[in-house]
Parts: sequence; structure tokens; C-alpha cells
Amino acid sequence: MKQIATNYAAVLPIRQTNEFNLARKHFLLQRLLRNISMLAFSFVLFLPIAVAQKSAVTGTVRGAAGSPLQAATVSAGKSSVLTDNNGKFSIALTPGNHTLTITHTGYKEVMHELLVTNVNTKSVEVSLVPGTMLDEVVLLGSRSLVQRSNLNTAVPVDVFSVKQLEQTGQVSLTQMLNYSAPSFNASRPHNNEPATLRGLNPDHLLILVNGTRRHSMAIITASGARGQLGGGSAPNDLNSIPFTAIEKIEILRDGAAAQYGSDAIAGVMNIQLKRSTGKTLVQMQTGQFYKGDGESMVAGINHGFSLNNKGYLNFSADFRFTDYSYRGGTFTGTVYKTIPATATATAAAKLKAEDDSLVLVNNFDRNRVSNAGSPKLARIGALLNGGYSISKTTALFWTAAVNSRQSRALQAYIFPKNPTRVNELLFPNGFQSLNRHRPIDISGIAGAKGETPNGWRWEITSAYGNSMDKYYQDNTNNATQYYTLGRAAPTSFYVGSLSYGQLTNNLQFSKNISSIHDRSSNISMGAEWRWERYQIKPGEESAYTNYDPLARKQVAFGGWDTASMVNKSRNVGATYIDFETEIARRFLLDIAARYEYYSDFGSNLAGK
Repeated sequence: MKQIATNYAAVLPIRQTNEFNLARKHFLLQRLLRNISMLAFSFVLFLPIAVAQKSAVTGTVRGAAGSPLQAATVSAGKSSVLTDNNGKFSIALTPGNHTLTITHTGYKEVMHELLVTNVNTKSVEVSLVPGTMLDEVVLLGSRSLVQRSNLNTAVPVDVFSVKQLEQTGQVSLTQMLNYSAPSFNASRPHNNEPATLRGLNPDHLLILVNGTRRHSMAIITASGARGQLGGGSAPNDLNSIPFTAIEKIEILRDGAAAQYGSDAIAGVMNIQLKRSTGKTLVQMQTGQFYKGDGESMVAGINHGFSLNNKGYLNFSADFRFTDYSYRGGTFTGTVYKTIPATATATAAAKLKAEDDSLVLVNNFDRNRVSNAGSPKLARIGALLNGGYSISKTTALFWTAAVNSRQSRALQAYIFPKNPTRVNELLFPNGFQSLNRHRPIDISGIAGAKGETPNGWRWEITSAYGNSMDKYYQDNTNNATQYYTLGRAAPTSFYVGSLSYGQLTNNLQFSKNISSIHDRSSNISMGAEWRWERYQIKPGEESAYTNYDPLARKQVAFGGWDTASMVNKSRNVGATYIDFETEIARRFLLDIAARYEYYSDFGSNLAGK
């Protein structure tokens, strides 16, 4: 800097030398102050980082009966960890006051205040309480006019809020309950998701919507189907109800045939719908297992309208989409050659080598053979729930819902080594057919309820529901058409349709008799008439007809033919009586009996 200054001074006039020296001193002073400021700023900036050393906070989270709780979420501020298989966790926190928030599906949230004072490890123990909604008033399990909580009913009733179900991170209501209710189990997503209670069949679980019986699906769960529960039974489609329409779900996990009917052997689930007004809810959720695998998206809306301050109209709609997931791995068997069971090791190795060569030549993809994953599913639905008071003692109520979905499920791969099932002109490398379903579900409930001058509560309800399922097969063949149409044979077929309709009518009376034992007593009685119809309609002729009289080839899949047509209906009548009384402050007695008559089966008498 001095050299530069000297050079400038040599060429400048004498009268400017003093001014230049003064400017040079000012410049050096500014530069010194700037360096000092930067050092001070760096010191202030990095001092907290150097001082605020984090402490390791460890602990154990326990659930029911003190057992370690795996995969519980432990969070503090922006830090979050999961407990391991032994319920243990470790989280790094800076010194100071912190709040640990511990959550787990099926348990109530716990907030634990914590003071971190130094770098030493601190250990905590946390116990979570099962997350049923304690002291929640329920309608299920008792027809008493006295409102009871789920802890004061004669039978065990679990209550699950919408918030609890959302915490599972699942897309469908069935899988939400599968991860929340201990007595509830469901199959993995397929063409349908059969749900079971207490290990019994899906059609042993009665589903109610606002206390009214809901119809079953038309589809029959195939016995031995991959990962499907309840083979041979007709399940309920819980996912056809928009999730945004649900207020809470009550599950009676005990046999209830004497109270609700012989299809309630496993228990009863009651879905309570929202009745709010003036509020709008918008829900969106997305996720996936891996990149390009199992993408899912949910979008829903709910809004309530007030009807002249005497009623409500609550509207809900949702859309759900789930893409394919693949879990089968790489197929290692033969594709083009069949190895006889009697073949020697040398012969088997030779055939396997020849098959591997053909796989390479034909560029056959072994990773797309298995279909162990979930199907592709798109679903859209809407629901209206309303009520209106026409007088001080009489009110009307109604519910209407519609749901449509389309699922595409990959079927078992048909290899070219099975020539009797393959039209080689269409599929020289075999094929994997696509099973396409187009179910449509509609339902409606209408009724009135009120109270007579002498204290009898009455309710009359009529409900109708229909489930229709159309089946299609794509990317397949009727191998017997090889000899008639050859390359011109179709590769897509309409297989047929299933339909189930149910009309239910109920009349119920209840009265509180408080004079017995000077405590609350209630008597209820009622009658039900139900009409049911089941239909199977055949598909197109080419889907099931054998065009090869010499039996050289066979139909690759079985569509419903005219011989499979079904159009059956039946009537079911029932009457019941239910008496409940508080004999003592801690002694509640409930006696129920129900008689049913099926036009195609006979009678049934149940008591409890």
C-alpha cells in the first residue's frame, strides 16, 4: 500500500500530497473498522452454536399392559423420532425447557414436560392410554332413552374419532380401522377389502349408518384368493361412504344377534354421519410406497347448510385414487419349456438352459410376472345427510349416497408353456390378463321419529341399498378361438354382472320407566321387514363358449354363462324386545330377545 501511495505522490502536484495522505488514512481506518465488525458478527453468530451443545434424551414408550410400544412418534419442536422394537427412543435436544409429544395410532396423545440442563443423557418413561374416546355418548349396544357413555354400556363399545383414524396415514376407511380397532381385521386392498370382527366372517359383522342397517356388496369373496379374508362370504363396502361425511365410528365387539339380527354374530359397527352446519372441510392427502409404486391421492369436501334454523343438510364428496404396487419379485421358473416331474437332473438343466435362451431372445420381462401387489383403483362418491323438525315432538331425517369405482387387478400370468390356454397368434409370450371391475353403489334412508304424549318414543325408518358390479377381462383370450378367428380373435370380454338389492323397514317404540327400583329402566320393542334380491347376469357369448369341439384348447377364464343366471329374492321378518334396568348404582341388567323368519331358510330365535 505504501508503494502505491509513493507512486501516486510522485506524479501528483505538491499541493495535493497532504490531501492524499489524509484520504489514505481515512481509507485504512474504514477497512480496519469493517474487519472488526465482521469478526464481531461472526463471534455473535457462531457463539450460540458453540455453546448450545445438544443432550441425548432417551426413554421407553409403553402401551397396554405395560408392553413396549413400537413405532410411536416422539417429537419436540422440529425434531421427531420413532420408537424401536423395544419401545425405546433417543432424541437430541438443546438445554432448556422442552415438551415431548408422544403419539401412536389407537392411543391417546401424551405431552411430557422436560427440562434439559446439561450434556448428560436424560431418560424418561412414558405410558400411553388406549385411544378410545372415554365417556363418549354412544347409540350402539342399548336402545335406552338414557344416554350412556361407552364405559357405561352393558356390552363393550369402542369409539373412534375421525382424528384418530386420520393418524393412521391410510387411504381407505377399512385400512384406517384395521390399524386402529384391536378386534377389527381387514384384507389388503384388492377388488374389495373384506372386513372382519373378532376373527369371524365378514358377513357376520352388521354395518349400520346412523343406526340403520346397511346393505352388503354384490361380490362374493373367493375362497383361497390371495390375502383375502372370509372366503365365500358377502362383505360390506365401508369405503363407499365418503370419509369427510363421518363424525365417528362405534364398534360393538360382542355377539349382538338378539339385539340387531342373526347377521350380527361377530358384532355391530355404527357409522355416525356429520350434522354440522356453516362449516366447510377440505381434505387432501397423497403418498406412495416407493417411486413409481403405489401412488395414492385423496381429495374430499364437506359442508353443512342450515334449513330455516329447524334442520340441517350436510353434503360430502370425495375422490380416491391408488395406483398399482408390485411385490412379487423376479420370476425364476420356466416360461416356454415344461420340465417333467420325472426328468433327470441333467435333462432338467438342459431344458432350463434352453428356456433361459428363449427368454433372452424374446426379451421376456421376468419382473412383471407376479401380481402380489395391490390393484389400481379410482373411486368417486357423494353423500347427503339431513334432518328437519316439523314440530316440537316430530322430526324427519334422511340420507342419500352414491359411489362409483373402477379397479384394475392383474391376474395370474398364463405362460406359453401352457399351449392349451394360449392363442399363440395373439400372445406368443403368454399374457397376464387384467380383471376390471365397475361397481356402482346407491343407498337411501328416510324416516321420522317423535314422542307420544304418554312418553313413548317412536321411530319409523325405510332404507334401500343396491350394489351392482360389472366385470370385464382385458389383455386375455379365449384360446378355443384360435381355430376359428386366429389373429382376429378378441382380447377383451364382458364377463357378466352381479347385483344385490335390499329394502329394510323398521318400526320401534321405547319408553323410560323410572318407577322400577327407583332407578332408570327402559323397555324397547319393534319389528322389521326386509326384502333382498340377488342376481347374476351372464356376459357376452365369446367369453365363456368353447369353440374347439376336439378339446385341443380351452377357455382361459370362465365368464358367467346362461346356466349361471340367478334371480332370487327372499323376505325376512323380525320382532324384538329389549329391557334394561339399573338394579343398583353399579349393576346394569339388559335382557334382549329377537325372533326372525326367513322365507328361504326358516326361523331363528336368539336371546341375550
